[in-house]
Parts: sequence; C-alpha cells; structure tokens
Amino acid sequence: MAIFGKQPKPPFKAPAAKPAEAKTDAADKPAEKKEKKPRGPLAKEQGGRSYRILIRPIATEKTSREEAYGKYQFIVANDANKVEVAAAVRDLYGVKPVAVRIVNLKGKQVRFGRLTGQQKSEKKAIVTLKPGETISPFEA
Repeated sequence: MAIFGKQPKPPFKAPAAKPAEAKTDAADKPAEKKEKKPRGPLAKEQGGRSYRILIRPIATEKTSREEAYGKYQFIVANDANKVEVAAAVRDLYGVKPVAVRIVNLKGKQVRFGRLTGQQKSEKKAIVTLKPGETISPFEA
C-alpha cells in the first residue's frame, strides 16, 4: 500500500560471499605503496581543502618587503589552524614552511548614517620559508 505516493522498501538481501580462491591470491601479493599525489602548482585538481584554507594572498608594501626575508602573508579560513595552513602551502606551492604564525583581525566598526555595523573579521597567516626558497603567491 502506498501512502502519499511512497513505495515500500524491498526486503534486505545479504551480499553473496566471495570464493575462497580470491582471498588467497590477495594474500600472496606484496603490499603496494600508495601513489604520492603531485605537489606544487600543477596539483590544482587534487588541492581539495587547500583552496578553501588559503583564501587569498595579502599584497601590500609591507608584505612585499617581508617577502625578501621569506615571509608570505595570506588571508585564511576562520576555522584554519597552523597545521592546516602549513599543509595547504605544501600542497599548493610545493614547499615546506619552517614556521606559521596566525593573527586574528577583528572587523572594524562602521556607520551608515544613524545605523552602525561591523566589517567581517578575518584570520591572517604569516608563513616563513627556508632561506633561498621562494613562492609566487599569485600563481596557485
């Protein structure tokens, strides 16, 4: 009987057991290594969460001076932590950061006539690389 156009579910059928021969063949084979996913700018298809963590690079005069010392600044997701930011930089740019610092930026109070509001709060990450390593933050 169908109530409101819904059909009853068919009875559950247990999956058929596989023959014993297939199990012995799998045990004889040596364990295969996992394929490493590509790193660097060519790994865009497999970046996944990395593109949600690193939102955008910060481009100011101060950050361009800091790039000479191997420090790059990014706006990151509000729920990201240091470990996730370091993994995202490693995935997208192919370099391993030495240090990651996180700064919470509080949104400014603004007024529209009599009404008051607040700009959105952001999180900034300062990523330090090894001496001699560089990245181009606007390419990933």
